[in-house]
Order: sequence, then structure tokens, then C-alpha cells
Amino acid sequence: MNKSQKNDDWKTPSDAHNIKDSVQRTGILKFINRLHTKSTIYIVAGVGQLIFGLAIITAAILGFIRPLWLATLFTALSSLSAMVGFFLVYHTVSEMHNQDQLLRDAMKRVMESKN
Repeated sequence: MNKSQKNDDWKTPSDAHNIKDSVQRTGILKFINRLHTKSTIYIVAGVGQLIFGLAIITAAILGFIRPLWLATLFTALSSLSAMVGFFLVYHTVSEMHNQDQLLRDAMKRVMESKN
């Protein structure tokens, strides 16, 4: 038995009911599957929080918020909001390629293919 035939023996045929063919998951379907993840929602929320926090800080510095005590309060709250938004984006991006998650996903795929 040659090596190429030996490597093909372990593969499961793609017409099995419980295995999705990876060739069909291209284009729009692949984009939609990537879009509908929790990490995408967290990144969008963090970026929005960061942008709105920095916008309020900018408005307070430029003098659009007139009472000084209100501008100070908004600046402090929006600074905290911007820092939390930055941390949320950083934490989400750093956890996207976690090796433990990769192992869990591989075990989940194995268990689903056995059922």
C-alpha cells in the first residue's frame, strides 16, 4: 500500500449525514458563520464603547458641554467606558486563538462525528 492511499483511508466520506463538507462552506456561508459568533459581538460592543467614550471626552475638551462639573463628570465616566471598551476588545482578540479552545473544538467535532 503506497503512502497516498494509506493517508486517504482514515478520511470519512463527505456524503455521511453527520459530517458537513468543507467545500460547501465557502463564500457567503463562511462569512455568515464567522459573523455570528460571540467574539464578534464582543468586539463590536468594545469598539462602540471605545468610540462613544472618546467622543464624549472630545466634546468635553472642546467645550460643547458647558457646566464644568458636568463636563468633569462626563469625562471621568467616559474615560472609564473607553478603558473598559479597550480591555474588552483586547481580551476578546487574545482569547480568539486560545489553544485550549482549539482542543475543545477538536474534541467536540470528534464527539459529533461519532454520534
